[in-house]
Amino acid sequence: MKIRCGGVPEHFNYPWHVAIEQGYFAAEGIELEWLDYKGGTGAMCQDLRADIIDIATLLTEGAIADIAKGNPAIIDRVYVASPLIWGIHTGAASHHTNPDKPGPIKYAVSRMGSGSHLMALVDRMQRSLDLTDASWELIQNLDGARVSLQKNESDYFLWEKNMTAPYVYNGELRRIGECPTPWPSVVITISTAALNRIKNVEGMYRALQKAVAFIQQLPDPAQTIAAVYDIKIEDARDWYARIQWGNKESLSKNDFDYTATALVEAGILDTKPSYESVCK
Repeated sequence: MKIRCGGVPEHFNYPWHVAIEQGYFAAEGIELEWLDYKGGTGAMCQDLRADIIDIATLLTEGAIADIAKGNPAIIDRVYVASPLIWGIHTGAASHHTNPDKPGPIKYAVSRMGSGSHLMALVDRMQRSLDLTDASWELIQNLDGARVSLQKNESDYFLWEKNMTAPYVYNGELRRIGECPTPWPSVVITISTAALNRIKNVEGMYRALQKAVAFIQQLPDPAQTIAAVYDIKIEDARDWYARIQWGNKESLSKNDFDYTATALVEAGILDTKPSYESVCK
């Protein structure tokens, strides 16, 4: 059975690669094809709709928003139960130093409706800043954001802080704040067409659980992750100390309600969808 999966090339997706390398998917009779998406949640949602991938590890808020807007998919399980820590970044030569300061801000975003877009709005809400002061510069991915920020074509860019750390250390970007997601950060989302075809994904989850156990039993998991993703060991240790992989539980109704309500308040959704229409 072939399953086409996609995710961003970041450390929380490491178990998928371990499961491929260690033959855990193959042992379950699964031929798993993995695609990296530098463009983030928006790019994966687009390819779920286009039947290019069957399954994606999506940011929770992005998955809810896109399914509510008609993506024929379902949130099957929580993948990362811990919050994602988004760094608020600006260019090295930018005059910005305080993300609490009111006023117009142009955000670099990979796509409208992507995690970088949604979390910019969530951050403004949490800081009691006017949402109408936000404007947007489409930059496709992290590489595009680096160029945009350095040229002062945009003011802020929100992205997972450990993945942007190399560009902070080399002086290219500055991190002036953080915004943790107030909900489980990543969910496994499956297109309804794939769910009808595959029917049973329990073997996939068993393989992922074996991969997580394999990582946890490494002599120094953070050291391995730092080497694989080319990040500093201190950043890898900081991240590994916080990560809580899931893939056993559904997204709870409370977490769904909190996230969906924030999406409506941010103006991403007009109305709050029902839990049953989004989550399995």
